[in-house]
Amino acid sequence: MANPLNTLRFPLHGERLIEASAGTGKTYTIAGLYLRLLLGHGPLIEEGADVGQSSAHERPLSVTEILVVTFTEAATAELRGRIRGRIHEARLAFMRGESKDDLLAQLLVEVEDHELAARRLLAAERQMDEAAVFTIHGFCQRMLKQNAFESGALFETEFLTDDSQLRLQAVSDYWRAEFYPVDKTLASSVRALWPSPAALLREMNGWLDNSELEIHPALGDETLAARHQAAMSRIGAVKREWLAQGDEIRRQTDGQISRYTGKNYEGWLAKIGDWAQDETSGYALPKDLERFGQETLEAKLNKGKSPPTLPLFSQIDELLASRPGIRDLILQRAAKVVRSRMQASKRQAHQLSFDDLLKDLDGALGSGLGERLCERIRATYRVAMIDEFQDTDPQQYRIFHR
Repeated sequence: MANPLNTLRFPLHGERLIEASAGTGKTYTIAGLYLRLLLGHGPLIEEGADVGQSSAHERPLSVTEILVVTFTEAATAELRGRIRGRIHEARLAFMRGESKDDLLAQLLVEVEDHELAARRLLAAERQMDEAAVFTIHGFCQRMLKQNAFESGALFETEFLTDDSQLRLQAVSDYWRAEFYPVDKTLASSVRALWPSPAALLREMNGWLDNSELEIHPALGDETLAARHQAAMSRIGAVKREWLAQGDEIRRQTDGQISRYTGKNYEGWLAKIGDWAQDETSGYALPKDLERFGQETLEAKLNKGKSPPTLPLFSQIDELLASRPGIRDLILQRAAKVVRSRMQASKRQAHQLSFDDLLKDLDGALGSGLGERLCERIRATYRVAMIDEFQDTDPQQYRIFHR
């Protein structure tokens, strides 16, 4: 069961989670915890007591030792400003010896040396431009750069704040290599899904954003041409049977199935017949084909009539249950190839994108020099507070947990 939060008693060591709804004073709480870390606030540990009984950090910290991480540049600016303002309010309270703010008033009671507290807060206020308040990507970039040897990072790299052109170039290269050589039917089917490389990129962007994502089921070594040929064979078999069994289709459905008669019925047959004769229709299946699946026909069977027995009707059910397509194969292959092309281009140009920062720091922490890098980061930042923690993905969590 969750414990109600008491900012002044919240333990400032170990791994802790604060859950808060919108508008419940989350930033106010972060600023309050920040003040406690600056002041070294918390109950003193009695001799022989368990360290877990104390809510204090081991010693007062400077602003450069407290890492605060959030998700956007705008949020970092707001958080830095709010923390700075709170430090200023607290400093004035310790100078005056009074405050109408409940948290500050309690701090005045619990922190004995007001003069020392005011000096510490003044030093912190003057240092706030150097405070470690970053986005996750900003933190990763700083750690890679400051610890280039341990992280294996290049000393001279260009940081890409926008890699959209690089993505489009990689997708366009894939499009030309993969689709230009194919036959007209397959090319038309691809264009029906995505009219341009940019359209394909829009659907792939989410996959490219996270190198941790794996696409399941894995599709093995099946080629696009082989997939297309198999799909066209399945669709073609149903088309041929439909054209060959026209009379039998009528005999087993006209008047035998509820509402399968008259003008609407003739319209369904005509639309499916046109589709069956069209060799260029690709993967498109007429909606009315669903009306002639075995399960649908049996569900609508007129009372006293025998169920239809034409194998084509079951064949239609099977076709509709696993519709032939190439979307999943193309997306999986494209994501893999495009990601590889982008990485190669960036390595050649000594460039890093936002996602590379996370991937590279995560990889460095798991490498042979990972423990040394961890020690360097822990020595730099004694405490880390992660704002909007629910938005961290597994890779980001792994970095901070490590």
